[in-house]
Amino acid sequence: MCNVGKEKNAVISISDKQGLEKVGQFLLSNNYRIFGTSGTKNYLEEHGVNCESVEKLTGNPEILGGRVKTLSTSLLAGILSKDREDEDLKKFSYNAVDLVYVELYDFIGHFLSNSEDLVEFIDIGGVTLLRAAAKNFQRVIPVPGKSSMERVMERMKDGEVSLELRRALAGETFRLTAYYDQAISQWMEGESDIFVIGGREYSKLRYGENPHQKAHSYAMYPPFFEVLKKGKEVSFNNILDAWAAWDLVLRLGNGSSSVVKHAAPCGAATGSGSMKRAYESDPVSAYGGILAYNGVVDAGHVSYLKDKFLEVIIARDFDEEALELLDKKKNIRLLKGRENVYRIPDVRSAGNLLLVQEWNAMSHPNMECRSGSLSTRLEEDAGFGWEVVKSIKSNAIAIVRDGWLLSSCGGQPNRVDSARIALDRARSTGRISQDALLISDGFFPFRDSVELIESSGIRNIAAPMGSIRDEEVVDYAKNKGMTFIEVKERAFRH
Repeated sequence: MCNVGKEKNAVISISDKQGLEKVGQFLLSNNYRIFGTSGTKNYLEEHGVNCESVEKLTGNPEILGGRVKTLSTSLLAGILSKDREDEDLKKFSYNAVDLVYVELYDFIGHFLSNSEDLVEFIDIGGVTLLRAAAKNFQRVIPVPGKSSMERVMERMKDGEVSLELRRALAGETFRLTAYYDQAISQWMEGESDIFVIGGREYSKLRYGENPHQKAHSYAMYPPFFEVLKKGKEVSFNNILDAWAAWDLVLRLGNGSSSVVKHAAPCGAATGSGSMKRAYESDPVSAYGGILAYNGVVDAGHVSYLKDKFLEVIIARDFDEEALELLDKKKNIRLLKGRENVYRIPDVRSAGNLLLVQEWNAMSHPNMECRSGSLSTRLEEDAGFGWEVVKSIKSNAIAIVRDGWLLSSCGGQPNRVDSARIALDRARSTGRISQDALLISDGFFPFRDSVELIESSGIRNIAAPMGSIRDEEVVDYAKNKGMTFIEVKERAFRH
């Protein structure tokens, strides 16, 4: 170990070293002596920056193939000492550390790329150094990443780093390590009586659902979209609607389209011309909505959309001509949706409780024809309708035909009202037909809804069972010559 006297000491351990030489040069010019782990030391020296081995502070070599580099009493004492002239430091010839700049191993990045030996990317030493520095923020500067280092350097240009900033950096450090540990615990899986959720700030939002509500967005993994054309800032409500639209087309498959307004699909279609059909499901509601397309948007699509007002278009991609044409629409936001989205659990708050559940990933549930006959076309429509109805708030009703959402209704406190409203909408557009299918996210508690459906002219129903009057409902459909398909799962959405 060495004795560096009054000179300030910085310990640096960085995984992404690009540009680190500028930091090193800045610290040297501010009377810091730099100590780095092997990779950091080699990088700085190759770029002409004097850096000494952290082994001078630990008194130990790196061992176990790099698993142990910085874990030592001497180094941690140097970070945790309240006073640079602490008697214990003098007694054991330990050296005070004044700044700790650490960037943790990219565990999440390696997790998403399905790296082998993922356990080797769990950072132990870096987390320990950062937490020690954060605990002792009254003397030591904890620096948990590049953006934090930029703030520190700006402050150093004007003098000392204030206690206020050191405390703020300590808070950032503990949030970072909590987030990091949460990602590892999620990978480990297993049941637990402790639930932790975290993420890095993705963007500051103008406001939340309403202008008086402050809001932020955070991401643990790469977000489900990339902004290609910003227009106005992507808002809180835009993100919710964009996810609802994108999630639906991911489930419906390639070439499908959806239009969402207030987190509910007002249009959806698969197959040829899906974008036009999805928009025309309900063009009144589609005005100012979010359009999702599971494919590449081209000039032909843009030509159709030229006189349509949409807040956001999210698609798998946009070709160059489409981007040029859409650039003329001043305020529209264009998002490139990710095809493989790593889903975190579905988390909602109820007062001071967090409710956590798995995503409703049930697609194409088992179905049984309880009356009438189940044709191939009807079976396909039932699969399509089920994905749509899963996206609508309960009590949810969707009327579909040939992979096209004709009408829908959700959010009503009783199912018969949802059915009535959906039927009225379909009737107003002339889309009621015998071969259409009405699908429900839950059982019909009474036969009144089925009577209403039968009187409209629709002859096909799909719904889960679970009512004490199930047989009465099915018998009514059977006596009226209707097809009734029992869906073996439920799709409530609150």
